[in-house]
Amino acid sequence: MSDDTPNLHDILKPGQPLPSDDLMIATAIDILNHSPHGQQLTDFVSVNQISIRVMSTPQPTTYLPESKLVYVGFNRNNPVSPSRFVLMLAGILREAQQESAGIKHPNLHAPMQEHMKVSMAKHEDKVWYMCTVACELNDQDIFTEYKFLDELRKMGHDESLALYLKQERES
Repeated sequence: MSDDTPNLHDILKPGQPLPSDDLMIATAIDILNHSPHGQQLTDFVSVNQISIRVMSTPQPTTYLPESKLVYVGFNRNNPVSPSRFVLMLAGILREAQQESAGIKHPNLHAPMQEHMKVSMAKHEDKVWYMCTVACELNDQDIFTEYKFLDELRKMGHDESLALYLKQERES
């Protein structure tokens, strides 16, 4: 991380006021830049002028209302961990990349089979990408405290991560 960007753990500590949305986003982008796959996402943001916004939601969520606008949402009274924020951002940016590449959800009147096929493929790709970013960041000493792999498991991606790690060992 650059010397002028604070550690995300320092700015998202429980019980402290949240920093500005811009500072949280800039710090998360800085962290993503330490991962080759994360850097692809941040380059995508820069080249395509993607707007990233933070919103207040009851539960952690991400939202892509249009191809150049992404939201990361969480409860401001009980913010997500810094590692979850970074992973959520990576996931929604991957979705934006998919949209930009023309991988879109079928129209509302398409058969359910088509909806399921496309939605599952998009979701699998997004989770796989999050696993890649998490592993790349987790392998770096400066991010030891973030425990990216543990956070992926807490997010419900334990099976995907186990499969990803197994395939990485075999390759």
